[in-house]
Amino acid sequence: MKIFNASIFLYLNGKGIKNSNKGYIFLVDAIRLGAESADALNRVTDLYTVIAMSYGTLPQNVERGIRYAISGLGVTNKEFISKAVDDITKDYALTGAIHNKIYKKPN
Repeated sequence: MKIFNASIFLYLNGKGIKNSNKGYIFLVDAIRLGAESADALNRVTDLYTVIAMSYGTLPQNVERGIRYAISGLGVTNKEFISKAVDDITKDYALTGAIHNKIYKKPN
């Protein structure tokens, strides 16, 4: 499922994650990629590699940045990314369904 960065930004900000650290943008990409491919969530280390390549850094730096960004939440990177994908896609499906019901074109 395709989700928009704005939904991810709102979710992360709601969790108190500051957008001033590098891990924030890594998290945005990890959540987006995880939503696009459920298989990617089973192999989080592959996500780190893909993200690292797009930013010209090492997968270890991506992993560390994400870990630092969520350090106060008491979850692992995989747990947080999986929960974020689940929460955001459920919310997106719900708001999309409501939007379609409200703004449905008459027959």
